[in-house]
Amino acid sequence: MVNKIICMAGMKRHKGSLFGIAVLLFLAALSLTCVLTVYLGDRNYIRQEMERAGFGNLTAWVSGVPDMDALIDSIQSQEEIERTEVQNLIFSEYEANGMESDSEGQLIPWNSREGTYHFFQDGLSGYEEPPEAIAAGTVYASPSMVSVMGLEIGDTITFPVARGGVSRQFTVAGYYEDPFMGSSMIGMKGFLISAEDYEAILQTAREAGMDSLVRGGAMIHIFTDDVSNSASGISRLLNENTPISQYTEFIHSKEAILGFMSILQNAFCALLAVFVLILLAAAMAVLGHSITGMVEQEYKNLGVLKTTGFTGNQLILLTLVQYGLSMGAGILLGMLAAFPAVRMVGRMTVTTTGILLPDDLPVLPCLGAFTVILLILVGFTVLKLRNILLVTPMAAIQGEASEVKWNPGRKFQMRAEALPLRLAVRQLLSGKKRYASAFLIAVLLVFFASLAGKMNAWLGPEGKGMMDAFNPADLDIGVQALGELEAGELEETVRSYTDITDEYLLAMPSVSVNGSNYTANVITEPERFHISKGETSRGADEVVLTETISSDLGVSIGEKVTIRGDMGSGEFTVSGIYHCANDMGANIGMNREGYLTIGKDDPQIWCRHYFLADTSTKAVITERLEETYGGDVHVHENTWPVLLGIISAMHGLIAFMYGMIAVFILIVTAMTGSRILTAEQKDLGIYKAIGCSTRMLRISFSLRFGIVAAIGAAVGTILAAMITDPMVSAVMRLAGISNFTSQPTITNMVIPGLTVTLLFLGFSYLSAGRMKRSDMTILTAD
Repeated sequence: MVNKIICMAGMKRHKGSLFGIAVLLFLAALSLTCVLTVYLGDRNYIRQEMERAGFGNLTAWVSGVPDMDALIDSIQSQEEIERTEVQNLIFSEYEANGMESDSEGQLIPWNSREGTYHFFQDGLSGYEEPPEAIAAGTVYASPSMVSVMGLEIGDTITFPVARGGVSRQFTVAGYYEDPFMGSSMIGMKGFLISAEDYEAILQTAREAGMDSLVRGGAMIHIFTDDVSNSASGISRLLNENTPISQYTEFIHSKEAILGFMSILQNAFCALLAVFVLILLAAAMAVLGHSITGMVEQEYKNLGVLKTTGFTGNQLILLTLVQYGLSMGAGILLGMLAAFPAVRMVGRMTVTTTGILLPDDLPVLPCLGAFTVILLILVGFTVLKLRNILLVTPMAAIQGEASEVKWNPGRKFQMRAEALPLRLAVRQLLSGKKRYASAFLIAVLLVFFASLAGKMNAWLGPEGKGMMDAFNPADLDIGVQALGELEAGELEETVRSYTDITDEYLLAMPSVSVNGSNYTANVITEPERFHISKGETSRGADEVVLTETISSDLGVSIGEKVTIRGDMGSGEFTVSGIYHCANDMGANIGMNREGYLTIGKDDPQIWCRHYFLADTSTKAVITERLEETYGGDVHVHENTWPVLLGIISAMHGLIAFMYGMIAVFILIVTAMTGSRILTAEQKDLGIYKAIGCSTRMLRISFSLRFGIVAAIGAAVGTILAAMITDPMVSAVMRLAGISNFTSQPTITNMVIPGLTVTLLFLGFSYLSAGRMKRSDMTILTAD
C-alpha cells in the first residue's frame, strides 16, 4: 500500500514530465508501427494478390507470336516448368487529358467469370463487387492514373490504332487493383476492356496492315516445379531451348515485379524508419534530462524516504514503475492510433501505389520491436536512476545537492546594455547541464531535416534529379520517327522554334545477357553515359552495366559477358559501371557499333535526343509535333508524368516531418522549461525585485533556448553535410538509384537549422508565460 501511495504521489507531482515522455514515445510508436505495417503488410499483400491473379514465378510479355500453342508447348516441355497460363492483350500507346503516355499501355480483355482483380468503389476507400460485364466503349484503369494523368471516372482515354487518325476512345468507368503494373512508378499500364472491344481493335489492326499502331500480344505466366529456381536461370533455360526470345517484349520475375510495385513504399518507409530512430534518440535525451531533474528536485524527499527504511534499490524500482507506466502507455497508445493512421495512409496513397494498403497491423513484429525498444528505455532509465544510490539522508536534509552553484567565468560581466542577452548567457553558464537535452535534440532534428531537405533539393521542382537518374544520358527532348516519317522533317519542326545545340541517337532494344533478358541502352555517343566506375563502352566489344546487373550476374569490370540480340550473339568486356534506374536498374549500356554486331538496324528504333537553346519551348514543340504527326511520332521530355505525384508525396512527407519536429520541440521546451523555471523561482523573484519586467525575463529565457538550439543546429548541419549523402544513397538504392549526390544551395542548408532554432525560441517564450504568476514573495519562503 505504501509503495502504491509513493508511486501515485510521484506520478501526480511529475505528471508534466511523465506526460511529455508518453507523448514523445506515442509519436515514435505511431510512426514505427505505420512503417512496419506498410513495409511488411504491403509486400505480403502484393505477393498474395499476384499469386491470386495468376502471376507466375516468371512472366514474359510477348508480341507477334505466329503460333501461341507451339510456343507454349515448347515452354512446358522443359523439365523445370510446371505449367503456363496465358493472358491475351494488345500493346498500344494512349493519351488522356492532353498528356501522352511514355510507355505502351496494355488493353486486356476481361469477363466476370475471371476472379482476377479487385474493383474499387467510388472514392477508392474500399472494394465493390465486380461488374457483370464491362460495357463496350468503357475501360477500367489503375487508380495510379489519377496521379499520372489526372484520369477521373467519366474522362476519355484515346488509344491510336492505325495511322491516319484511326483510334478508339474509351470512357473511364472505374478503377481496378492491378498487382502487376498498378504502381505509378511502373511505366507500363494495364486497362481492362470488353472482349468485344478487344476483338474489334484487333480486326482494325489486321485491316490496317503496315499502318497499324497496335500489336497483339500476351502475358505468359510461367510456373516452375521448384520455387527456389532462380528467375535468371529459368530465363536462360527458356532462351536457349525455346523460341521465346524472338517474341519477348520484356520478362520479369515475381520478385522483380514485387520490387517495382513497392518502390515508393520502400523508399518512404526507409526514410520514416530513420526518422523514428531520430525520435527515439531524442526521446532518450529528454528522458535522461527528466530523470536528472527529478532526482535533483526530489533530493530531500528521497533522503527522508531513506530514513524511513527504504533502500536505494527500492526507490529506483518505485521510480522506474512511474516512468515505465508512462513509457508503456505512450507506446501502447501509439500502436492503437496506428490503426486509423494506416487506414488513412492507404487511402491517401492509393492513387500513387495503385493498391489499397492493408491496415492489418503485423502484431508479432510490432510487439518484438517495441519489446526491444522498451527494454532499452528501461535499461537507460535504470542507468540514470543510479544517482539515487548516492543520496544520503543527512546531505539531503541539509540541502547540499539542491544548491546550484554559479560559475560565470573570468571574462563575463553583467552590464545594462543588451541585458536580456547577457542575462541569458549568465543563466546558461550557471546551469549548462539543464540545456543538454535541448542541444542534443536540436542536433538530431536538424540533421534529419537536412537529410530530407537534401532529397527534396535533389528531386527539384520538376524532378530533374530523379529523371537524370532514370535516363542513361542527359537530354532536353527526345523525338522518335515512326512508320515512314523522315527524322529530318521532325528536326525542321524543332528548329522552327529554337536552335538545336547538340544531339545524339539512343535506342532501347531487348537483349539477353548471359541468358537473362534486359533492356539495352544503345547510344551513338557512349561518353554521354552516366559512368560511376571504370570507363564507358567506347569499343565495339565493350559494354557498361548498372550496379544492379553487375550484382545479379556476379560480373565486375574487366570480365566478359555474352550478349544475344535478334541477329546473333557476341562476347563483350565490361568496361565500367553506369547508373540508369529504368527497370529498377535492370539495363545495360552499349555503343551503336557494338549493338549492330548482334542486332539489326532499323530507323524506327532510334530516338533523336536534342539539347535546345531555349528549353522553355519544349512543351510547345511537343504539342506541335503530336498535333501534326499524331501516331507517327513519339516525343518525350526529360520528365515523367508520375513525377508530379512523387514530388507531391515528398513535399507531403517533409511537411509531416516538420510537423512532428514542431510537436517534439514544443514538448521538450515545455518539459525542460518547466523544470528550469521551478528551479529558478528565487532567481526570478530577485530579478523582479531589482526592476526586471516579466517581458524582459521571458525574452531572456527564450534566448537561452535559442542560443543552445543555434549551436545544436550548427553541429547538426555540419553532420548532415558530412554523412547524409551515403545514407540517402542507401535509401535510394531501394528504387534502383545508385547515383545520389546532393548539391544543396546555401539556403537549403540553412533553412532546417533556422527553422528548429526559431521553433525553440517561440515555444520557450510561450513556456515562460508562467513567469507572470511569479512574485517577490518567493524571497520570503524558507
